[in-house]
Amino acid sequence: MNLEDLLKELKALVDKYGDDADPSDEDAARMAELTNEINQIRAQLDQTAQTRAAAVAAARAAIDNGTAQRVDSVPLARSANNFATGAVYDTTDYAAAEQRAWVKGVAERAGVQLVEGYALTDAERAAQNHAMEQRDAFNHMTSNTGSVIPVELQNEIISLIDNTAVLWGDMPKQNFPHQFEIIRHKSIDAGDAAQTAEGAAPTDDEKNAFDTLKFEGVEIKKTLKISRRMAVQSVASFQSYLVSETAARLSVGCNTHSHARLANETYGMEKTNKIETAKAGEFAKADLAGLLSRLNTYGLPTPKGAIIYANSNVIWNYIAMLEDANGRSYFVDEKNADPTVEGHIFGKLVKRDDSIADGVIIAGYPDLFKGNVFDGPDVMPYIAPDGTQNRCFDGYELIDCGLAVPKSFAQLTLKTA
Repeated sequence: MNLEDLLKELKALVDKYGDDADPSDEDAARMAELTNEINQIRAQLDQTAQTRAAAVAAARAAIDNGTAQRVDSVPLARSANNFATGAVYDTTDYAAAEQRAWVKGVAERAGVQLVEGYALTDAERAAQNHAMEQRDAFNHMTSNTGSVIPVELQNEIISLIDNTAVLWGDMPKQNFPHQFEIIRHKSIDAGDAAQTAEGAAPTDDEKNAFDTLKFEGVEIKKTLKISRRMAVQSVASFQSYLVSETAARLSVGCNTHSHARLANETYGMEKTNKIETAKAGEFAKADLAGLLSRLNTYGLPTPKGAIIYANSNVIWNYIAMLEDANGRSYFVDEKNADPTVEGHIFGKLVKRDDSIADGVIIAGYPDLFKGNVFDGPDVMPYIAPDGTQNRCFDGYELIDCGLAVPKSFAQLTLKTA
């Protein structure tokens, strides 16, 4: 058997038992026998390498003392110099070095003792690093796939969603698992408190208008797949990508649903709170002030206050360009710990939300935008059943939301010609 066949057989035995199981006496003996044969072949390779190294040393010495042979008189495989320039070729057999490094790694995991130990030489380490980018996966086992996504993964996804899904992240959220309704007291149509004559009874009985918002839940899903080779070779460095990619797409879905609810006449802002600018193609101070004037909380607590939302283009090309008569900007470019905050205007936070279309500004009290997370966010790892051995990560979240006060949000749209 050649070295490659020996390595394959040893690999199969190692993969058969994994990191924790002990091999049978027969397989342990075969591992030791294979390791001995591999060591013998390696010794021959080392001897060849030493012979080549000696030839290199002799060639360098000949160059230094001026007795070097002509280049064409030295066998190509052993040629170590270029007579004109004095350049020395690297004759290291990196293929053999990579195989030696692989054998040491396999032997160490299998508990097979090597005479020279497990430490890698510089050549072996360099060859191994290079081969890691090219060779196929060889030691992925089902015993170590059960915890591909640790508990910390879900916590990190929650944090990323709160940081990147602007509107969804700002609203208060509950965690009721079942469908539920929010009852809203919309108006007192008659019989409100009023002045009367002394001793007189109120003239009208109170008549109220109520409605309900039913939260049934909307599923937000995302699937990400990577090959088995990618999972084995890159899982440590690639995990941050998997987390951010899956979380980012879940967050986009949650934020998109939030804006859809906001635009809905039943779940979102009142129709009269959707206005246009006075002039086509121009955002003026009066337009923005008119937007804020339409907001109403009906005295309900709003700790976060009113916040202005727009995409990056609108913030920097329109809102930030609003100036007073002396050319001073009303916009204050002042950041805080929230990475979505771009500044302030008229005492209100201005947040970047790229889910909002160009030419649109939304303002409102996020404390009055009620959200619920029925389930998730969750990421489930599994192996594709189609024979591809792909590693799959399914992101899932069940959410819903709606405005408790329809007049707590308003929208300003840039008028077109």
